[in-house]
Amino acid sequence: MLASMTGFGRAGLDAPFGRLIAEIQSVNRKYLEIFVSVPKEFGRFEYDIRTWVGEQISRGQISVRLHVIPSEGAVLRQLPDPKELKALKKGWEKIAKTLGYDPKKIDLPFLMQYCPIEQKTIAEDKDRPFLEKCMKEAMDGLCKMKAKEGKALAADVSKRLGFLKKNLKEVESLAPEAAERMRKNLEGKMKELQESPELDERILRETLLFADRIDITEEITRLSSHFNQFLGMLETKEKTIGRKMDFLIQEMGREINTIGSKSLDAKISYLVVEMKSELEKIREQVQNIE
Repeated sequence: MLASMTGFGRAGLDAPFGRLIAEIQSVNRKYLEIFVSVPKEFGRFEYDIRTWVGEQISRGQISVRLHVIPSEGAVLRQLPDPKELKALKKGWEKIAKTLGYDPKKIDLPFLMQYCPIEQKTIAEDKDRPFLEKCMKEAMDGLCKMKAKEGKALAADVSKRLGFLKKNLKEVESLAPEAAERMRKNLEGKMKELQESPELDERILRETLLFADRIDITEEITRLSSHFNQFLGMLETKEKTIGRKMDFLIQEMGREINTIGSKSLDAKISYLVVEMKSELEKIREQVQNIE
């Protein structure tokens, strides 16, 4: 089933260190770009987060935001050891006396600002499974939304493709009549040239070559094949199909342009313009397919 490149997923999880909230947003991009914003304590897990995202998504700009609301116990564990602070205070008071400074100025703000006190981190290696579970739930929500939007995109593209096939059928029905009309015009021109004493063999060859080129049967056949192939892509189980669709749309555009340039019939020209317009709308939709 097709998947859109836009979506959002959010999940929350209670862990020993507190409340963990993961938010994942995806938007259109030609290739995969992953941006991760996590508290510095969880920076050690950034590579894991990128790996988990890359395992499920292959295209789009992915923004991952991780929020942590620490529990009371986690907050207390981050506080410095009172015994360590007491020893530091005693040592600095001794230095202050030696240098002739007032020992009373060695207060708590001084110790916290100027003393190398080890800060305990919230996240530890044992917390990785909690993060993975939370990320998985957020990714599941994102993928569900992407699949839902992908289904809507497939329905819209299929409808527009039906319009293109209908117009191509009309072009196919008009093609013989238009070619015959062109041939009759050429026959008239040829008679005029034959009656002219200044008939140039080169002009005659180019005229015959032009008569052969106005046939658009091959272009119609190839375009019809492209339409059927594209419909098959809409029903494929392949996960990443957007780039292939984009390439096939380019091929469709070439065939439609060739039909337009070859045919001088007003009705066919009108249908070609309509087909170009509809194909551009499909192209815009495909830009959002993973």
